[in-house]
Amino acid sequence: MPATGKHSVKTNTTPDSRVCLQVQAITFQQLWDNYVTGSPYDDPTGAYSNQCAIRMSATFHKVGVDMKSFSQKVVPPAKGKASIGRILLDGKATATRADELAAWLTKVPFCGLPAKPEDITGKDWESKVKGRTGIIAFSGYWTRGKESAADASGGHIDLWNGKRLTISGPVDSIATIGRYLGMRSLFAGTDYGWSDLAGSKQILFWEVK
Repeated sequence: MPATGKHSVKTNTTPDSRVCLQVQAITFQQLWDNYVTGSPYDDPTGAYSNQCAIRMSATFHKVGVDMKSFSQKVVPPAKGKASIGRILLDGKATATRADELAAWLTKVPFCGLPAKPEDITGKDWESKVKGRTGIIAFSGYWTRGKESAADASGGHIDLWNGKRLTISGPVDSIATIGRYLGMRSLFAGTDYGWSDLAGSKQILFWEVK
């Protein structure tokens, strides 16, 4: 059976009987090969300039995960928000905030995810996932507006191929390559710079093989 969607199972009259379903898990290679780059959501207002959660959502859509359960009934709004960041992309539920998409993933919404993510928070986060593949979420490492570093709420969610994050566009490619070469931060807080991921308040990793 596919990893997502509704499936019909025939019942029987045997009390307390159980059925074993063979469900096809979504693999990391599927996610990596189908990763959506750029800005998949056409945003004329500029409200969604940071589209990492949207890119991950669009990637899930491409591999058959419709994200129907991504709603406020399942995921609580991010701190300080009245409602979750949710838009429709090609008619499918799409997350706009990294932290909320990460919260949804903790519910194990599709086959192929572990029962719970690993907390790899710390300066040595890379060594903990070197050579491993999966989904990684960084929380509270860059500042929005007038936030102080202590109150930083900016996050990021991405794929990790054992060595690096994805390359989703020109600016992100500079950051990804820069980090890969050991430059943890450069011109942090600017449109063309990047912040130190190791400074995240929390880093979660879902190993997907």
